[in-house]
Amino acid sequence: MSRMRHWALGAILLLCGTAFAAGEAGLTASCDACHGKDGVSTRQNVPTIAGISDPVQLDALKAFRAKTRPCRKVSVHGETGDMCSVAAGLSEAPMMSLAEHYSKLPYVKMKQPVDAAEAAAGMAIAQRNCSICHSNGGTNPADDAGLLGGQPLGWLKSVIADAKDGKLPQSDVMRQKTSKLSDADVTALAEYYASL
Repeated sequence: MSRMRHWALGAILLLCGTAFAAGEAGLTASCDACHGKDGVSTRQNVPTIAGISDPVQLDALKAFRAKTRPCRKVSVHGETGDMCSVAAGLSEAPMMSLAEHYSKLPYVKMKQPVDAAEAAAGMAIAQRNCSICHSNGGTNPADDAGLLGGQPLGWLKSVIADAKDGKLPQSDVMRQKTSKLSDADVTALAEYYASL
């Protein structure tokens, strides 16, 4: 290959890489607008996504794109949106890039008030039903089961209720466990995970 053609190919690859990086920066800025700076949430109805493993994030994005997860409307800075609308515009490559980006950021637990009695009841339920897949109080990203410990209480209540009602993609084992939860169990589990 001549030097000129080699230089031209290098310039094209550099431009494409720069464009992709700029696109990724725009995507992460959009994610951060709802999920918080570097994916660390400050809102009760939006989860932290920093530190969650690539496979879990990618599965969630694909589920939102396929509308197999609930698409709750969230208002942020006077604008309303939902994850299904966001994911609908993403192809596989940006999804993978976002999942990788946020998985490398540190997970930060939300400091929030909880009901101590409910949290104690929730701990017993979690130890009996959840700890095999959600180890260390649901704070181990290596489980590839999502991070629960320290997530916003409001989001935890809604996502655990969704699991109970069969509205989330779940394994058969998880479905067997969550389908038996009562509304009181959902509240107690949410309080427990929020307390960690």
